[in-house]
Amino acid sequence: MTGMFTTRLALAVVCAGTLSLAACSKSSPSTTTTAASPVPADATIVENFNRSLPLMGTLNYAFNMPQYGNVNVTLSGVQGANLPDGLTLNVGIGRPTGTTCSPSVTLAVGPGSAPQVTGVYGPGIYCVLVADVGALVSPVQVSVTVAHS
Repeated sequence: MTGMFTTRLALAVVCAGTLSLAACSKSSPSTTTTAASPVPADATIVENFNRSLPLMGTLNYAFNMPQYGNVNVTLSGVQGANLPDGLTLNVGIGRPTGTTCSPSVTLAVGPGSAPQVTGVYGPGIYCVLVADVGALVSPVQVSVTVAHS
């Protein structure tokens, strides 16, 4: 019986020593952070969409931002009959709400080659809204480019 007690005691001492060595390891644990980078990532993902915009209608286009970064939206084209001179449509960036888009920023813009609506956003799902505010006399085809990170 004394032999079994001595064996158990020795095993307990070995286990305690092993655990204390593991706890005193000189390697430091790696740390990660979920805070957004102070520098937004470049808009390297480019998505294009072409859709028909009805009179007094709206279009929504959803996209995923995998990281904190820039978003650039360009209304690159509007095609249709009887387009008024100086035509502008409302273009915005926001969050999807059901089947619509709730923009946090909206600007009246005409078609062009440079981004007209820009912003910096965190990871998540966002949307682009294009809306006629009464300038159209017939439905049109709009072309939009969304560049994001």
